[in-house]
Amino acid sequence: GEATLSRLAREKDVMKLSRADLAYAVASKRAGSTTVAATMIAAALAGIRVFATGGIGGVHRGAETSFDISADLDELARTEVIVVSAGAKAILDIGKTLEVLETKGVPVIGFGTPTFPAFWSRDSGFAAPIRMDTPAEIASFVVARRALGITGGMLIGNPVPREAEIPLSRLEKY
Repeated sequence: GEATLSRLAREKDVMKLSRADLAYAVASKRAGSTTVAATMIAAALAGIRVFATGGIGGVHRGAETSFDISADLDELARTEVIVVSAGAKAILDIGKTLEVLETKGVPVIGFGTPTFPAFWSRDSGFAAPIRMDTPAEIASFVVARRALGITGGMLIGNPVPREAEIPLSRLEKY
């Protein structure tokens, strides 16, 4: 329960789990918190084809020297799970994140919006590569991808409600 999780966190036994260390945590019976990448793997194993999350990882600012790029992007290209997200985290280089997703062949859809969301912000300042306004449109797209033999996941940017939004200009101050 909650007391066990608190104890594990204090003892630093809780791991951040992504593709690289998910199997290690399972084999060693370690507790962890899953990234989008690890959640996609678990969802695929469980037969779950769509899941929702908050923000995805992506290309970090300064990645041209640090090479800090989230495994979430590779997993989106590899694993056949649709991820519905409030967008990429605003601390990331969202333009580069979208470029990497395009390079990897990952469809990025703005659900009911022409712009890609930035987690707490409805508008990242970048256009959504594809806009779709209904679940039926998305389902038709999924069916067409399968018919064409195109594998991998999809990212659907579903912005937070207006009343919950923190404008990007405010977030970028931090």
